[in-house]
Amino acid sequence: MGRKDKMHASEGTGGLTMGMRLRYARQSKKITLTAMADLLKYTKGYLSGIENGNIRVSDDLVQRYEQALKLDTGELEEIAHLLQRTEEPTEQQIWLVPYQRNRFFTGRETFFSTMRSRLVNSQVRPHALAINGLGGIGKTQLVVEYAYRYRSEYTAVLWFSADSQESLLDSYVSLANELDLPEKGAQDRSATRNVVQRWLRENPQCLIVLDNVEDPAAIYDFILQMGESHIILTTRAQAIGAVAQSLELGEMNIEESMLLLLRRAHITPTQAQLESIPETSLSLARSIAQVMGGLPLALNQAASYIEETGCGLAGYLRLIEAQLAKMLKVNDRALVSDHHTSVTATWTLSFEKIKQSNAAAAELLYLCAFLSPEKIYEEFIIESAPALDASLRAVATDPIELHWAIAELRKYSLLRTDPDSGALSIHRLVQTVIQDTMDASTRRGWAEQTIKAVNQAFPLVEVARWHETWSKCQRYYPQTDAGIGLIKQWNFMGDEVSQLLNKTAKYLEERTQFNDAEHLYQLALDLDKQFYGNSHPRTIKDISNIALLYERQGRYEAAEKKYREALLIYDKIDLEQYDLSIVRNYIALLQKMERERDVEEWKKRLRGLHLEQAPLIGRRTPVNDNDERIIYNGDWQTRVHIGDFNSDAHFTNSEGASFLYTFEGWGIEIISDTSSVRGEIKILVDDLSEETVNTLLTDNKLSQTIVFSKTDLPQGTHSLKVLLRRGEFILDALAVFSYEKTDYTS
Repeated sequence: MGRKDKMHASEGTGGLTMGMRLRYARQSKKITLTAMADLLKYTKGYLSGIENGNIRVSDDLVQRYEQALKLDTGELEEIAHLLQRTEEPTEQQIWLVPYQRNRFFTGRETFFSTMRSRLVNSQVRPHALAINGLGGIGKTQLVVEYAYRYRSEYTAVLWFSADSQESLLDSYVSLANELDLPEKGAQDRSATRNVVQRWLRENPQCLIVLDNVEDPAAIYDFILQMGESHIILTTRAQAIGAVAQSLELGEMNIEESMLLLLRRAHITPTQAQLESIPETSLSLARSIAQVMGGLPLALNQAASYIEETGCGLAGYLRLIEAQLAKMLKVNDRALVSDHHTSVTATWTLSFEKIKQSNAAAAELLYLCAFLSPEKIYEEFIIESAPALDASLRAVATDPIELHWAIAELRKYSLLRTDPDSGALSIHRLVQTVIQDTMDASTRRGWAEQTIKAVNQAFPLVEVARWHETWSKCQRYYPQTDAGIGLIKQWNFMGDEVSQLLNKTAKYLEERTQFNDAEHLYQLALDLDKQFYGNSHPRTIKDISNIALLYERQGRYEAAEKKYREALLIYDKIDLEQYDLSIVRNYIALLQKMERERDVEEWKKRLRGLHLEQAPLIGRRTPVNDNDERIIYNGDWQTRVHIGDFNSDAHFTNSEGASFLYTFEGWGIEIISDTSSVRGEIKILVDDLSEETVNTLLTDNKLSQTIVFSKTDLPQGTHSLKVLLRRGEFILDALAVFSYEKTDYTS
């Protein structure tokens, strides 16, 4: 518990705090903080706390500053005046908050409005609100600011430490002492608790803060007795139950993060706004803020380091780019004086508790530390199970056990669950700290297991199961991208690596992201050459994949060169060991190039194998939105947009607008963009009403999303008509399914 507030009058009014006056006096004499600490025989951290306003200033310390800086008495007249001025609470108000107001508090204005509205307008008694979120997200500082802003609305503002029952009892005793209650000295602390609770019931209109609640259910009985008072809990737990309304505090946005960093590092004045700050400082601050992921504790830690070491924004950015994990520990070395533990220390205790209470949850956390931090779907974890080690596999294959493991991690907000998609997410800095707790061998082992898991879950897009595999590829691609990053980081090779690179490249190729696809195909080829050798079938297949990509882009000469490279390797092998699909694809390319003599030569080579007639092969052929065979009616516009199929699309918001397309095949797909514009369309196949699709209801808001698929038509000529009924619609592409007979033996 705290004491009655003796905050300086300048605090919270826009004036300079006493600490700032001392700072300016020191800086005017060009004395560094380190030198001042040596002169006064204090630690540098303590003096920085004084100057930042986090430690109360005494008359004796002011005199020591005066003597050390050799100041005239007149120079400190204003300081002496400020020392005598205090802002006393009103006679009716009891103010027991153990924290001074943070003059660097930045942003969160919308959140404050929501908090106030929830507390004031709640029809449920008592008025309790739980602020939950990750450790270091700024929950306590937020509630401190709320208490200062709205202190005049309450007859008492009371602060309880509630991380355990023991801490809560200590707070009862402290409050009894402050209120001078008869039972304040009782040996039986339960008697003290009872009398304090009675006092709280008899004195409504209080603001009661229960800080750092470990188990929300444990304080339920306490909350029920509070009547008309407003109660705010801070907790890492995401599951609050019936204890209170829940409001999750997320990361600061990039603008708030930049301002906090610049103000706290004293690079700009406390009231400075972004538009008044030089672009050079803004650019560096933005880069640092992005690395810190909107975490206030990390931003404060960065600012303190910059201030105390004088390394500047550019110097700090270089440090975190080179050794982020080490920089997240700097508070452990008592370098930063804001009296916060470091980012690393804040989470390490939570990690240890999880390992003790639920080892499976810890394993799940380790896996998530190597995945992409966003959109970790439960079904991805389940489908990756066969590639996981035994202990984690047992959890991933049992949905109930998986949910309990997730619940354990949600107690500390180390994992969050998106309410719409159900996807899990983890803060990037949490990932960094977790990986840093591992030795190199353990870290490599988890990286390798992650690649195996991603390869297991990520499917190969194939015609027979196109809609299913395409949708999964879209959902799982962020995890695939993370896996590829691990491949490059650790230089992994082998079956899983080759499979993952080629599957991902195929997916990107189908999205017409040809440059990215070529990069991965080439990476697979380079690694497979190292691992398998130049003449291995997998290496030959890699070469042919690049050939197919070139052919699809219309780069026929480059494609032929790659086919020849693959087939020349086969010259050293019996013809029966050829991958016949490569030969057939090469013949198809020669036909496109009108090289009939070469076509006949290769057909003869195939006829010599006495092959059975080749079967019909299903093909999926994309049709871009600008294809001349698509007939648009009504008001349609076009856009150029990276991420669309071929980086373009048609769109309309004109009700009744339509398009018509005639095709030869046995199936058709409509590809749209559900991440930007959405509406309701009516679909007719062969002039028959097939269905109405509302893309607003699409689960995953993504570009190149298949919003309609029909693949059970008889082979032949068919028509597709799409009509916009309401809202907006983008046509990115169509895809036609047909059969292709690849019989080159006759």
